[in-house]
Amino acid sequence: MNILRLLRNIINYFGFDISKFDTSLLDDKRFYKSYHSDSLLNKVFYNIGAGDFKHQYWTNIDYETNHYKNVQSKNMIHHDLMELSDIPLESNSAEVFYSSHTIEHISNEAVQKMVSECYRILKSNGVIRLTTPNFQLYYDAYKRNDILMWDWDINRYSKKRKFEKYYTKAFDKFSIEQIFLYQFASQLSQITKDNSTKKYSDNEIKEIFNTYSMDDAFDYFIGKCKFNSTYPGNHINWYTKDKLIKILKDAGFKDIRISSFGQSYHIPLRNKLYFDNTHPSYSIYIEAVK
Repeated sequence: MNILRLLRNIINYFGFDISKFDTSLLDDKRFYKSYHSDSLLNKVFYNIGAGDFKHQYWTNIDYETNHYKNVQSKNMIHHDLMELSDIPLESNSAEVFYSSHTIEHISNEAVQKMVSECYRILKSNGVIRLTTPNFQLYYDAYKRNDILMWDWDINRYSKKRKFEKYYTKAFDKFSIEQIFLYQFASQLSQITKDNSTKKYSDNEIKEIFNTYSMDDAFDYFIGKCKFNSTYPGNHINWYTKDKLIKILKDAGFKDIRISSFGQSYHIPLRNKLYFDNTHPSYSIYIEAVK
C-alpha cells in the first residue's frame, strides 16, 4: 500500500471522505486569485467551529474546551456561540464564513445569532456556507427501521477504547431509537454518560414520533436539552433544508442555494481537502450570498 493510499484510508476511518487524494489541492492559491491581496494577508476567511482546521488564508473561530484543546489552533478567535454575544469582528469586513458540523451542537437562538452576525460581518457579495447532518434523511431512515444509516457510528463506537469515556456501552448494544435520539438530543439518549437530564426509553421515543409531526417531535426533544460544556460533543439540535433556509432568510440573506458535496458556487470552498469532507454521505449543504 503506498503512502497516499494509507493516508486516505486513515482519513476515511475518522469520518472524513477523500476518495482520491489529489496532491494539487495542497497548494490552492489559484482558488483565491479573484480576492484582493489585503483579504489574503488579513485572513478574512473564517471557519466557525474549526477544530484542527489550518489554512494560510483562513482564521479559525472556536470555543476553547478541554475536549478539543489538543487539536485547536493556538491563534484562533475564542468565541462562545452559546453566550449569544457579537463575534468580535468589524462589520462588512469578511469575504467568507464556513461552518461544518457545528450548528447541531448549539441552540436555535445561538445559531440564529451566529448567522445574523455572519451577515453583519460579511462584505457585500460575501458568502456563508453551512453543512450539518441531514435530519430529514435521518428521520426517514428511522421510520423505515434502517439502523445501518448510522453504520459508521456503530462500527467506530462499538470498540471499547472508543466508547468507554463518554458512552455507557458499545453502540451495537443499543436500539435504533437510542441511536436516532443521540443524533439530535444526545443527552436524552441512554447512550451517553451525561446525566444532566432525563433519559428516554425506546417506548417513549416511539410514542413522541408516532404522535407528533417530524418537526414537532424534534422540537419536543431538543426543548428538553441543555448545553453541557462537559460534553461539548453532544448534539442538541436538528436541521432540514427548510429550517436552514428560514434561519438564513431571518438573518437577511436573500440569495440562498441548497448545495451538495464539493459543489459550492464559490471556488475556494470546492477544495474537498479542506471543506465538505465530514460525513458527506449524510450531510446537507447550503450557502448564501449577502
